[in-house]
Amino acid sequence: MPKPPITRDAITAALKECGPMTVPELVEHLDWPRNRVDACITTARENHPGKFFRIVRYRKQVGVQGREAAVYAAGPGPDAPRPTFDDAHKREIKHRYYQGNRALWAAKRKSRTGRGAVNPWAGLVPMARRSP
Repeated sequence: MPKPPITRDAITAALKECGPMTVPELVEHLDWPRNRVDACITTARENHPGKFFRIVRYRKQVGVQGREAAVYAAGPGPDAPRPTFDDAHKREIKHRYYQGNRALWAAKRKSRTGRGAVNPWAGLVPMARRSP
C-alpha cells in the first residue's frame, strides 16, 4: 500500500486556505525548506499534469533577478500562459537599472571631469524638481 502524500496534502490545504501563492510564500507559510516545496510541486505537476496544482498567473519579482514567479492554486485545470520575455520587457529592466544608478554615474562623472563640487544627495531629487 503506498504512503499517503503528506507534503502534497499540506501544500494543497495551504493553497485552499490562503488562496493562490508563489513558492516563496508557501515556504514562509508552511515554514519548510524551499527544496521540499519545489520538489513536491514539480513532481506532482510532472506525474499528474493539470490535476493537483495549476498556475493561475505570473507575478513580477521585486528585488530579485529573473523571470516572473508562478502563482499556484490547488485544483485541476490548465495553466495560465507565461508572459513573453520580449524586447519591451528587457527595455523596462534596463530603464529601471538606469534610473537607479544615474545619480551615482553623474557624481562619478562630475568628480572625474572636475566640474564643481559633487553632491551625492542631488540624485535623490527628481531632475524636474531640482533648482538650477
